[in-house]
Amino acid sequence: MGRTPVLAATAFLAAAALAACGTTDPATDSTGGDTQTAGSAAGPVTVTDAAGEEVTLEAPAEDVVALEWNQAEMVTTLGVDLVGLSDVEGYTSWVGTSEPLRNEPRDVGTRREPSIEAIAELEPDLIIGSPTSIPEDAIEQIERIAPVVLLQSADGADPLGTMRSSFETVATLLGKEAEAEQELADFDATLAENAAAIDEAGLTGTPVVLTSPYAEGSTLSIRMHGPRSSVQAVALELGLASAWEDPGDDGYGLSNIDLEGLTELPDDTQFLYWGNDGEDDPVETSMAGNPLWEELPFVQAGQVHEVAVGIWAYGGPASMAAWSDDLVRALGA
Repeated sequence: MGRTPVLAATAFLAAAALAACGTTDPATDSTGGDTQTAGSAAGPVTVTDAAGEEVTLEAPAEDVVALEWNQAEMVTTLGVDLVGLSDVEGYTSWVGTSEPLRNEPRDVGTRREPSIEAIAELEPDLIIGSPTSIPEDAIEQIERIAPVVLLQSADGADPLGTMRSSFETVATLLGKEAEAEQELADFDATLAENAAAIDEAGLTGTPVVLTSPYAEGSTLSIRMHGPRSSVQAVALELGLASAWEDPGDDGYGLSNIDLEGLTELPDDTQFLYWGNDGEDDPVETSMAGNPLWEELPFVQAGQVHEVAVGIWAYGGPASMAAWSDDLVRALGA
């Protein structure tokens, strides 16, 4: 196994198999395979990550560095304050409404180029991220610092199932299985409550789409979150419909179109666009006033809404619960 020899000096005890649901059958999923715990919450824990690497910790992690916001959010949701985080300012801006940081973790670089020196100085007992968090030429150096676990942040084949199983794996690493179970139960309750609100408002079946317009010079591109994205999966759970049916990429369910592509959306679409308080409003700066945009039926009907400010569209249960609340707000349910 590629990373096992590096970890052997600090993690040599095997773990007895326990599933996140409490049975003796390991929970298996596309985000990281089996999750196992051994003995009590204070004993060794073993997980298999998205790269198929088995990683063992001598005890649940306490000093954690997160290299991706998805996993950073999950660690924070489970009550553990990060010692290090990639792009702290960005996390605060894009994720901080749904799961704010309670402390001030050290910034350890960008989400694609972490600072090995900064991470080493923190002496963490776990480094967690996604498969794209660490450049290939840096992985061996980072593995010498602490055990590394990489989890998929998304999978278009089962977006919410992937989120759940990744969250359970993070909980195993932290010894927070009971807390994770409660968080997921709360998430399910939030979806049920918001589905009822959508139904009572007579909005069931309303076509919606979350978009992310952005301009590069004079070229406008619109990122579309299709039915295989986590945010659209939540919308479907609430009883809403997909205005954009393109399956998108295999990971996040995303596709990109130009302004003319919006003519393919149903006339009664609720057009939602991802906002951020620290950036210009893309609809106001790049789309308003364009004749093609202004003539779209859902624009003329006033069915355009800024949403998900401070909510990570690729996040964990906290973000997805906040997103479902924001859907209800935006649609006036």
